[in-house]
Amino acid sequence: MKKKYIFLLIPLIFVLIYLISCSKEEGYVSIPETTVSVNLELVPYAKLSDYHFFKDDLKNHIPAIGVLPYEPASSLFSDYAHKMRFVWLPKNTQATYNGDDNVFEFPVGSVLIKTFYYDNVQPNNTRKIIETRLLIRKTDGWNAYDYIWNDEQSEANLDTVEQGVFVPIEWKENGITKTTTYKIPSQTECITCHKINPNQTTGGEMTIPIGPKPQNLNTNYNYDTGIQNQIEKWKSVGYLGNDVTTNIYSTVNWLDTSKTLEQRAKSYIDINCAHCHRTGGHCDYVNMRLNYSNTNLNTYGVCMVPLFYVENGPFVINGSNASHSEMIKRIETDQEDLMMPIIGRTLIHTEGVQLITDWINSLPDNCH
Repeated sequence: MKKKYIFLLIPLIFVLIYLISCSKEEGYVSIPETTVSVNLELVPYAKLSDYHFFKDDLKNHIPAIGVLPYEPASSLFSDYAHKMRFVWLPKNTQATYNGDDNVFEFPVGSVLIKTFYYDNVQPNNTRKIIETRLLIRKTDGWNAYDYIWNDEQSEANLDTVEQGVFVPIEWKENGITKTTTYKIPSQTECITCHKINPNQTTGGEMTIPIGPKPQNLNTNYNYDTGIQNQIEKWKSVGYLGNDVTTNIYSTVNWLDTSKTLEQRAKSYIDINCAHCHRTGGHCDYVNMRLNYSNTNLNTYGVCMVPLFYVENGPFVINGSNASHSEMIKRIETDQEDLMMPIIGRTLIHTEGVQLITDWINSLPDNCH
């Protein structure tokens, strides 16, 4: 009888091995059931806590099962606000590769989560969370929703007015006291940056994410389980398959002085400017493309005559002469009709201005 049972078990073992190998080939990894709730017929929910993205105390942002933290190599400047970012995909779905400098193609039901906050807020050096933005992929495309945190820091409520909210803030940055009136953007302002119209057709605008591109995520992140490359981590949890190339032309952390000045400057420009200055972007009409992979200095703005007159800025990027470059004129001002980016900041990012100044001054003096 024992031999008979052994012969019966052998086919079952082969079936199990086959199923496991097929699962690996598809790139799916079995993960425990998540408590996250994203019903596309009911979202947006009234409260951030209704999604169950985070465990325990909401303000601590401890991710629930299946909610994965991530961080691009460089971050968009938003008046020195810090950011926490997370991604969640429905079970047994994957994002797909669409080029190094294009956002991953996310499946319907995906959610991107980004919380904006300040540390060392005065007078008690506390943390203040201001807003949490959600991008939810529905059948008709990406939809943007904003949740505003209450003063108790216990809950974030859906912004149903969507006209923008001003929040005065005073905090210490590297020991220096700074103040600003942080603006939670209106829906129109959000879409200005998060849109693309590749063919510039009437009604052809689509809302898309900005940061989660292969070029921005091919970096290490310190997870609870240890330091790991983010692309590999996404693969390990089943959020990416093997279609993602291992040879990614990647941006760098602009603060990392071990990288070249050009890498740092172009990475900073990419995350702060390229989402508008691209084909189909808000500033498509300007013949300038500021994506990291663009190696054509002419279309990158070097020796390019500005479309609009800027005093003492005869070229967008004036090699060896940053003080007479339109790019510097626009990023070192807080004058609304002149500054770039046109929304998303009220302060001048002095560290960013210095970086781009140093890079422009390192370029050959070929613009005459």
